[in-house]
Amino acid sequence: MSKLSFLRPVFSVGEGLTPRFIALAVLLGLAVIVPLAYRSMHNTSAGCVRCHGDKKLMETQDVPHFYITKEAVEKQSKHPDIECRDCHLGNGRSNDKDTAHKGMLKAILISEDGTILNRKEIFNGPILPSGDNKIYELLPKSTQDGQLTVPDEVRNLLWHDRNLETFNFDPDIAKKTCGKSNCHPQELHQFKKTIMGINYRQRYMRTWTQPYGPHNCGPSFADLPATGELTGAGFSYENTSDIVKNLNTSFTHKQAEDKQKFCNVCHAGCLDCHYTPTQKGGVHSFTKTPKSETCSGSGRGTSICHPGAMQSRRGETYIGGDYSVPPDMTPDVHYDKGIHCVDCHPTGEKGMGDMERKATCQDCHLEIEAAHARSAHKTLDCPSCHISELRGYQITIWGPGTVAGIPNPFKKYSLYYGIQSPPIIVKDQKGVWRPYKIWPHSVGNIKEDVPPSPALMFHWPKGETHDAYYIHGTFDNLSANNKHLLWLQLDQAAHPFGKARKCSSCHLDKQVSQSTWEFFDNYGAYPFNGQHSIIADSESLRVESIQNTTPIELMDGAKLEDFASWLFLKDKWKVPGDFSIRADKDKYNKLLTLSKRLEHGLARLDNISASFTKAQLKRYKTLRGAVLHEEERVVEIEDFLKDNSKPLAKGDNGIR
Repeated sequence: MSKLSFLRPVFSVGEGLTPRFIALAVLLGLAVIVPLAYRSMHNTSAGCVRCHGDKKLMETQDVPHFYITKEAVEKQSKHPDIECRDCHLGNGRSNDKDTAHKGMLKAILISEDGTILNRKEIFNGPILPSGDNKIYELLPKSTQDGQLTVPDEVRNLLWHDRNLETFNFDPDIAKKTCGKSNCHPQELHQFKKTIMGINYRQRYMRTWTQPYGPHNCGPSFADLPATGELTGAGFSYENTSDIVKNLNTSFTHKQAEDKQKFCNVCHAGCLDCHYTPTQKGGVHSFTKTPKSETCSGSGRGTSICHPGAMQSRRGETYIGGDYSVPPDMTPDVHYDKGIHCVDCHPTGEKGMGDMERKATCQDCHLEIEAAHARSAHKTLDCPSCHISELRGYQITIWGPGTVAGIPNPFKKYSLYYGIQSPPIIVKDQKGVWRPYKIWPHSVGNIKEDVPPSPALMFHWPKGETHDAYYIHGTFDNLSANNKHLLWLQLDQAAHPFGKARKCSSCHLDKQVSQSTWEFFDNYGAYPFNGQHSIIADSESLRVESIQNTTPIELMDGAKLEDFASWLFLKDKWKVPGDFSIRADKDKYNKLLTLSKRLEHGLARLDNISASFTKAQLKRYKTLRGAVLHEEERVVEIEDFLKDNSKPLAKGDNGIR
């Protein structure tokens, strides 16, 4: 008998078909069809549409703003055939409200205590821009004294792709929504491996001093460790344990979690860049290419996306107006020209989320860049001359206080908001002069002595960033919170571009920047004003004359050492070294003379430029930009003036 006889049919049906073959075919078919049918059944949003497409029902439920049709969602989101469950999850088949909404994703309102607020209790309306203040326009508002005001208990508005426990962007949620197989899986895969997605730089900071020195944002208190790919959104207490080892006070896991949650709200996910509800576009509006306002948090306050890192910490602005702290800063000239952040900081080689940090002016200003590279200022970057002031935090003190409604040793007293002008120019790790926001820091209750830095240190010595710091050491002669670790932080500034500074603002015996500020935190003391100077000369870089200019009235239970240790440590923020801008006097005087000739010639040309032909005007603008950055070519401006101006009347110098 053949070894393969078991394969022979017992009896034939039709053309060689057997019952065994038919049964196998049916089973295979069911194996394919049943999962697809089950998936199709559960992926439906019929129940969502049935309820939310009923206008009268939504009005009866006192949520008329939740009335929406499938057609409206497709139009607003620009996603044809999109299902409610694709973004919100939940149960799209159920007619029961609680069953349908179980596990549903929705916008998250965060309180000052770090808890999730009941949206309907705070604000029963659509999340759309409202009010006059642009940086808060998406936050819910109530009417107080006839004005729309953000309720006191509202701190942040986060989108649907956040972890409800940690407030981190959650890749597991994104995998079920934006990154699902028939949507944007490749983009999510890319994003999870980028600096933005991994949040690498902040997560790399393990303690107050390791591995690259102290930072205004503090260490990563209880976040996941920095890795090559984002894999989760939970807490980790490895850093917490290391921080506790060098403390004179307790620091629990709960306190670390509270600190970490408020750090996590700043860091971006998919929806932070691409979900953009507007009055015109509707509550389901998406944008493929983010605008500058999106990079600045889309009107969700000052503690999210770049308002935290750019406006408060670096003291910069790009949009200006309400998108600056304090407000009303002049916008960057490029923003006024309709140029958005991503035009200069495009997506890099790693794909979605890999934004190019370093922008080059050469893409647009070819002649100017070429002239600058030949000039006496070739080792000076463009913002050094074109930024005249920086705002945001002017002092930051970490001390005992209240975080998320409970005591915490690391309350960040950073709301010393003010203006420092002009920025101090300092050489970076590669010898390029750059403008820096410079301000004093302190953290209390450090156990062991920390020695001063050997010199000005850079967080990333290879040049990934140009931010720097100097540790002054620890001090224990105060009446509370000893020891105090002091450092001076220098954050590179790149915006806002405006008219160039005067030569004399740099070329004196020393650079002097004046800082004026107001303290208005919710804890510590009632609002008061103050000021200090930042000096850079041949001996040191230092903070001088730090003082309050109005009385300090303490809140109940507060100590000056908690939020104002600078009162006792006024002269300690000093970096030894030569920070002067040295220039050959003869060469400087020669260039200054050329600059005055250039100013005179440009004034005459500006006065007659309205009469130029298009060709003349184009040539003049190109030449003007180049010669302003290479004064040695002033004769070209003077020749252009001779060739393109009418004879002047006697006694007329051509300046209007």
